[in-house]
Amino acid sequence: MPNIKSIKCKAFAKINLFLNVFDKTKDNLHNLNSLVCFISLYDEISISENKEFSLKVKGPFKNFITDKNIIKKTVQSYSKFLNIKTKYKIILNKKIPVSAGLGGGSADAAAVLKGLNNLNNKKIKQKDLFNIAMKIGSDVPACLYNKNVFFSGYGQILSKAPKLPTFFALLINPGKELSTKNIFNMYKKKNSKKINNNFEYDKFFFWVKKQNNDLQEYSQKILPEIKQMLNFLNRSQNCLVSRMTGSGPTVFGIFKKKIDAKKINILLKKKHPHWWSEVYAIKT
Repeated sequence: MPNIKSIKCKAFAKINLFLNVFDKTKDNLHNLNSLVCFISLYDEISISENKEFSLKVKGPFKNFITDKNIIKKTVQSYSKFLNIKTKYKIILNKKIPVSAGLGGGSADAAAVLKGLNNLNNKKIKQKDLFNIAMKIGSDVPACLYNKNVFFSGYGQILSKAPKLPTFFALLINPGKELSTKNIFNMYKKKNSKKINNNFEYDKFFFWVKKQNNDLQEYSQKILPEIKQMLNFLNRSQNCLVSRMTGSGPTVFGIFKKKIDAKKINILLKKKHPHWWSEVYAIKT
């Protein structure tokens, strides 16, 4: 099979349907428990061989990227593992909001890692790819898996989630960024109980509603708009669950029907035109 010289890939955004935070590990990382779901929002990435490394960013959120190093780090980590000196040109069409709790940077890293491996005829086995991903960032392995997954430890323990019902998420972002590191530094230990990850299919939404995001109260202290956005969703017709994803500031509302989510989004855009909001399907 001839070597492919260029490839295009998609980096899908994620939402945390719940997020529990526990004690720190010996590596000073918090133990977490979460159900991570991927949605139909994605960045587009093209990778091609080049004389030198280059990264071009375009798209609606190109001006918000403050750290491009995760992609460069990914390329370096991959090349080091294979001991290759091939250089790459990467073009990133940034459609996922930045520093928003949607895992955009991690998704980009995972997509680049997978893309590079496809370019190199899958020379690195899946297990080794996950080990590389873990060293790049704690969310990267889940993004590399790219299926709905229970995420625990500090990101290294992944368990496939059962089939989920079809639903749609209305995402709302205030147009401001939050530092994940700052939010975790604010976090004070709670006696969070380990969630039972088993749920009945027909009671899924009821089960999700009972969960929470342990970081939400801290993020709200920095950005009161988070509470305002959640209050809007809580008052919205046919919204089954509302919650913040990751460390924020993006929040989501869950709807069974796309038309219901779109109706609420139309009202939202009229009332709060300065907020970013869109409706996306969950990958089931």
